[in-house]
Amino acid sequence: MDLTALRVFVSVAERGGLTQAADVLHLSQPAASLQLKKLQEELGVALFERTSRGMRLTDTGHSLLPIARRALSSVADMRAVADSIRGQLRGQMKIGTIVDPEFLRLGAWMGELSSRHPGLSFDLQQGISGVTAQGVVRGQLDIGFSLALPGFSDLSPHLHVQHLTDCHYRVIAPPGWEAQVQGQDWAGLAALPWISTPQESVHSRLLAQVFESAGVTPNIAARVDVEPSMLDLVRSGVALSLARDNLALRAAHEQGVVIAQGLEVTAALGLVCRQDRRDEDMIRAGFDAATAVWG
Repeated sequence: MDLTALRVFVSVAERGGLTQAADVLHLSQPAASLQLKKLQEELGVALFERTSRGMRLTDTGHSLLPIARRALSSVADMRAVADSIRGQLRGQMKIGTIVDPEFLRLGAWMGELSSRHPGLSFDLQQGISGVTAQGVVRGQLDIGFSLALPGFSDLSPHLHVQHLTDCHYRVIAPPGWEAQVQGQDWAGLAALPWISTPQESVHSRLLAQVFESAGVTPNIAARVDVEPSMLDLVRSGVALSLARDNLALRAAHEQGVVIAQGLEVTAALGLVCRQDRRDEDMIRAGFDAATAVWG
């Protein structure tokens, strides 16, 4: 059975006409028509009936379409395995990203992957650390970046983690709040208004840990889910927040926000995949590229 004929069958079924299918498959219309005719003769059944709007699947065509799709998928899988054996990975990697690409060295990492495996394509999905980690566990993402508590103790045991670096968070306050924050400890700052984030974010987990250790409950004035919004609220005089030290220093220099001295918390940045997928060729390629970029 000719694979081209199967592709014509599936393409006509999805697009409703020979002309559209031929264009997608880079065939002439007569060639596509001939392939479809040969397939129907070989099977001894009619797959389509012509209507005023194009070509419509017969009941038999409906029954055979899923099988044709599986056959084409199996051929693609066979080729992917053969390419993998030859060291030529193919396919789409679904990647979960967080915060800013510069901090993740995302461009350098993807450039390394593309250089080593030009047959790979990428689907990037931006999110919060915890949501990204959950997406990896559920199989919605192949691999992802995640911020977590030191030691990654707050991540799922179903995840394999490659530690990339530690990052430090500072307490930032609105311009002019020096008197309220300088010299205070965590307990002293808890009564001031704070910006919180969703529970899935590392900000939320870090704050919960430090305030729980101090035996106090913070005064939450606002909840946001992206760093630019947090920084804008701090600059506008709304409340305190945590910010990665490079962002905190930049905001202090450019917008006059106050950095509370002596208060700092640490988070760990890791590249994560599901434990049961860590030996897949595509996943291993992602971790190898991270080692090359991060050392």
